[in-house]
Amino acid sequence: MSELSKQKEIGENMSDSRQLTTLVKELDNTLRTVKSVDEYLTRIAKAKEVLGKESVTMSEEIEKNKNNLEQSLLDVGKFVQAALDDIKISEEELETAAEQLKLFTNGDNEAIEYAEKELKGLVEGTYWARYWSGLLSRLKK
Repeated sequence: MSELSKQKEIGENMSDSRQLTTLVKELDNTLRTVKSVDEYLTRIAKAKEVLGKESVTMSEEIEKNKNNLEQSLLDVGKFVQAALDDIKISEEELETAAEQLKLFTNGDNEAIEYAEKELKGLVEGTYWARYWSGLLSRLKK
């Protein structure tokens, strides 16, 4: 594989991983929005005397739909995370990232410290755990 092809592949992998990582992070925001429906339903329940029995039926339907939406979002989140975790990380990508991290920080020791901090708390086998682990091993060479 030519150097240009390798660089293109590295760029595509990073682009894909960033895009999927954004989707994983956005899921948390979306789920918080879905949870805010609970607050609204609580307010409707408090006003049921003014709104009447029909508001209870409507609230129950909203609750059911909210639960279905929440479960569907969680399923999509698992799917996206699995796709992210399936992305291969090449040796060249890790070498390039290690060199960039050294430039970004003040040399090897700070780069190692930074990578260790990023690795902490990540689930083993996930894309980012593999990425930071691989980066760390190169920095320690």
